[in-house]
Amino acid sequence: MMTLNIDDDTANLLRQLSEQEHVSPAQLIKNLLSDYLEDLADAAAGDAALVELLSSKDDTISLAEWEQQLNALER
Repeated sequence: MMTLNIDDDTANLLRQLSEQEHVSPAQLIKNLLSDYLEDLADAAAGDAALVELLSSKDDTISLAEWEQQLNALER
């Protein structure tokens, strides 16, 4: 278990939002923190994929080129 100290203004905003969302302040914090951490992980994965793409020796093609090649195979 963890304790979080926040200022009065933030606590008031948290209470207002938790009432608006019909969840407890604790559950709202859990949801918000979970979403934020998931977003950070997604951003890190995207950054890693971009680094890999930019450092790759493999050729890449655009979606339009890929569609042309696929259409040619279907004929």
